[in-house]
Amino acid sequence: MGTSSSQRSPNTPNWQLAVAVLGRENVALQRQSEEMWRAAAADREGRLTGELGGDVLAAAGAIASTARSAREAAALFQRQTQEQKSAGIVVDIGRRALIRAVAQGGGTAGYAAELFSEAAAYYASRDLPSFVGAPGRVARTSASVALKAGLENMAREVVRAAGPPPVEPGPWRGFVSQVLTRLSGQGAGG
Repeated sequence: MGTSSSQRSPNTPNWQLAVAVLGRENVALQRQSEEMWRAAAADREGRLTGELGGDVLAAAGAIASTARSAREAAALFQRQTQEQKSAGIVVDIGRRALIRAVAQGGGTAGYAAELFSEAAAYYASRDLPSFVGAPGRVARTSASVALKAGLENMAREVVRAAGPPPVEPGPWRGFVSQVLTRLSGQGAGG
């Protein structure tokens, strides 16, 4: 996520299988993605759904459809997070997704896709670097980068398949829940 240090995934039952398959040459990308998302969704008593489905990130979807520039989107999002006293890694993920979506002209749909792509990158980046060169894992840094990009693209595809994202807080939470279900392989399109 562009930070100077990275914390590994916790050594909890939720994460053990995900970490065991991440970067494995003999495990399909989709399986790696599904295990990672299952662990993320179950981690911290399932707070990810509420965090990604929160009002600040729903409002970012509306910003993505109206901002004329990435700079304007960043300023509007900053104001929104200050007013709602929101901070943390999920807010940072939302900021990155919003700026990228507006820069690409992706609107609300682009924002939703980038939000889950950024989250996938964050979760993969916690552990993947430590597996480079390990027996049976990604052989080189370039393979690790390609795997992470594959996980990001898979997240984008699942979001796009879920349909147009709403910007109202209640429906947005439902959309996030649906996408997380699909990403974890438990719903249609997952």
